Amino acid sequence: MINSFRRWYVQYNQFSKKDRNGIIILSILIVFTIIINVSLNSKKTVTGYDYSEFERVINEWELSRAANNNDDSNNILFPFNPNTVTPEELDSLALPDYVKRNLLSYREAGGKIRSAGDFGKIYGMNDSIFDAVKDFILFESPRKITEPTYIVAEINNNREFQEINNYNETNAVLFKIELNSTDSAELTRLNGIGPVFASRIIKYRDLLGGFYKKEQLLEVYNFSEETFASLKDNIDADSGKINKIRLNFAEFAELLRHPYLNREQVQAIINYRNTNGPFQSVNDLTQKNILDSLTFSKIAPYIY
Repeated sequence: MINSFRRWYVQYNQFSKKDRNGIIILSILIVFTIIINVSLNSKKTVTGYDYSEFERVINEWELSRAANNNDDSNNILFPFNPNTVTPEELDSLALPDYVKRNLLSYREAGGKIRSAGDFGKIYGMNDSIFDAVKDFILFESPRKITEPTYIVAEINNNREFQEINNYNETNAVLFKIELNSTDSAELTRLNGIGPVFASRIIKYRDLLGGFYKKEQLLEVYNFSEETFASLKDNIDADSGKINKIRLNFAEFAELLRHPYLNREQVQAIINYRNTNGPFQSVNDLTQKNILDSLTFSKIAPYIY
C-alpha cells in the first residue's frame, strides 16, 4: 500500500505544476458531482400534487381580467338568459371564454338551464365565477322599450289624438340606425349587439370605406344570419356616405387595405397602370381580365 502510494506520488511529481493543478481541480469536481448525485437520489420523489387551489386562482384571475378589461373588447356583465343569449352577446359578456364555449356546447347538445343553480354546474364554472354573475342571470326576456300608441279620432269634426295605453310587443318602438354615420354606443341598441360586436362593425366599416348595403354586416367576423334577421328592420345603409378610392391614383397600400382585394389583384392593377396608363373606366378591371366578375361586383361601389 505504502509502495503503491510512493509510486503514485513519484509519478504525480513528474507532471508540471500546471498539470498537477488541473488534476486537483478535476478531482474536486468529480467528488462534488458524486455528492450531488447521492444527495438527489436520497430525496423522496413527491407525487400527487393538488392543483385545485392553483386552478381556482387562475379562474378568478381570468374572470377579473374579463370583467375589468379596458381594451377593445369592453366586456361587461349584463342581464342575460343562459338559454337564449346569442354567441354575439356572449362575446361581450365578462365570462371566461371556456365557460362561454361550454355553455354553447351544452345548449347545442339539447341541454336547458332551468335555474341559476343549473348554470353553476356548467363545466368549468367555479364558486368565484358564479358569485360574480349569479345576480345577472334571468329566465325571462327583458321587456322591450315601448311607447304609447296614438291614433287619430274625429270628435265633433275636430281631429284629436287619443292615447292608447297598450304596452305590448307589437307596439315596440321601431327605430332606424344608419350604419355609415352611427357610433358603437348606438349600435348596442340593436338586438344581439354588444360592445364587442359594435366595435367589430365600426372597424370593418372603416376598412370598407362604409357599407353600401346592410347585408354586408354578415361579412363581419362571426356575425350570424340569425342576428342579422333579428335587427335588419332597424338598420339602413346610405351608400352616398361611402368613401371611394380613385382607381388611377390609389397607391398599392391603399388598395391592399380594402377587404375585397388581395395582393395579387392589387399588383395586377398597379402593373396595368404602369404599363398601359390610366384606366379609362372602372369596367376595364373586368374587360382586361384584371378582376373576376364576383370581386368586381363587390369592389365596384368603392372605386371611381
